[in-house]
Amino acid sequence: MAPIRVGLIGLSSVNTGGIRAGEWGLQHLLSIQSSPHFELVAVCNSTLESAQRAIEFHKIPSTVKPYGSAEEIARDPNVDLVSVVVHVDKHYDLVKPVLQQKKNILIEFPATPSVTLTAELAALARDAGVLAVIGSQGRSDPAIRKLKELVDDKVVGDLVSSTSMGHIPMVVSEHWPQWQSGFLDFDSSISRNNIVLGHVLDCFISVLGSFETVQAVFKTQEKTAKLVDDEGNVVDPNYRVTSAGTMLIQGVVEGGAAASVQLRSSTSSVDGFGQRWIISGTEGEIIFTGGPGFLNFGLPGQKIMVKKWSEEPEEVSFACEESEHYGETGLMSKNTLRLYDAIAKGETDAYATIEQSLQTQELIEIIKSSVTGIL
Repeated sequence: MAPIRVGLIGLSSVNTGGIRAGEWGLQHLLSIQSSPHFELVAVCNSTLESAQRAIEFHKIPSTVKPYGSAEEIARDPNVDLVSVVVHVDKHYDLVKPVLQQKKNILIEFPATPSVTLTAELAALARDAGVLAVIGSQGRSDPAIRKLKELVDDKVVGDLVSSTSMGHIPMVVSEHWPQWQSGFLDFDSSISRNNIVLGHVLDCFISVLGSFETVQAVFKTQEKTAKLVDDEGNVVDPNYRVTSAGTMLIQGVVEGGAAASVQLRSSTSSVDGFGQRWIISGTEGEIIFTGGPGFLNFGLPGQKIMVKKWSEEPEEVSFACEESEHYGETGLMSKNTLRLYDAIAKGETDAYATIEQSLQTQELIEIIKSSVTGIL
């Protein structure tokens, strides 16, 4: 089968080796270049000149076309799939013309800053009959897929309860990059209560389904942060922090089981775990653990144990045979590569459509509106 031809919107001419503003497009570029199922044919930035600079900076073949608008790349007959990897506040204006041209699309998570805008794009995708995938990469992780399989197959019987305890390995008060100040604002589209919590909840929903009833307590321990510029100079010594570093969510999920999701922020965790998730059923329990990090990227040392009543706990393998093109892929981008390959192979359990991601976004808004506690 011929490779899927991709047009990438959002590729900067910078590579610091991290995930600074504008750099996440590099992870998509590496995934597209690594996978035999895809071919990069176009790059689009805010100007034609910017797109050309990105092509030259990353030593992309000159046959790849540069574009300066979403409308232009969407009209290119040689583009099968458009990937939108920019700030979430720009998603709607870039995605809409692509859907109007009836192109398949991959949009980084979250789809838009609001439920209303995401619902509009979901309707456009549905009417156009195209595939619209959201880049919540956690669903592509083999461990999350195995958890979903174990629950769906009722390996521990009917679901009784679930307790997910996560750790966010960061402290924001000492210094925080100015370009990422929105992470600290409760109402920002890139707030940690949208991005970090959103990725965790999307994994949760993929495994267990969504909450039918929910309540939440959010707490902001660090009241201010020192914002610093790119050189490390303090530009605001007392930036007000309103996004929560501690998030406690509980309720009843589809099917009637009690469930809770907890996230806490600190420099490091006492036991070295970034995630500890217990799923209890009528016939046993499942526990998933992983080291420090962020769930959507995949955690080091991930492990799944299953204990059926009256039996000894047993480790469950979730290792899967992956092609050689995964060999040199780093932990940060591996699930993005898996996401692309899942799209190519039609593995629908490994990615979220815009309709499914809308469910996650709606849940986040319900949680935020139900929040009690000191912000």
